[in-house]
Amino acid sequence: MNRSQRIPPWLLLCAAALVVLGCNRAEQTDVSVIGTVTAAGAPLSGAVITLEPIAPTGGPNASVAVFDGRFRIGSDADLRGGRYRARVSMIPIEIRQSIPANAVQSMPSGDVVIDPRFDANSELVCELNVGQANRLDFSVDYLPIHQVKR
Repeated sequence: MNRSQRIPPWLLLCAAALVVLGCNRAEQTDVSVIGTVTAAGAPLSGAVITLEPIAPTGGPNASVAVFDGRFRIGSDADLRGGRYRARVSMIPIEIRQSIPANAVQSMPSGDVVIDPRFDANSELVCELNVGQANRLDFSVDYLPIHQVKR
């Protein structure tokens, strides 16, 4: 290559910067979720919903409280677009004691748990999309605590 055919160093630097910015852009997310959870036909309170990415979807899990049947996961949770497993579990009794009394009144009694089909062995799967508010609505069942296999 003669001198007139060389690529100017500033052009190489700009190209490298664009490649780096392009790679980082792929990692950025704008995924938010709003939704509801009902149990026995009524809004669920005193639960936690967790979204876990299903391969090949990457990124972190996100867990938030469910009260009055509603939950919200903001874009600050860094969820990616893709498939997720949703798990719904009751807030443990030990933690319930620190929840304000008015919130506890709407919670189910301590002698029921969420059916494992929606918790440990969850069958709830959803698809989240980048750049839009994703709406998720789930209906789960209770089991008496004495019916749960340990």
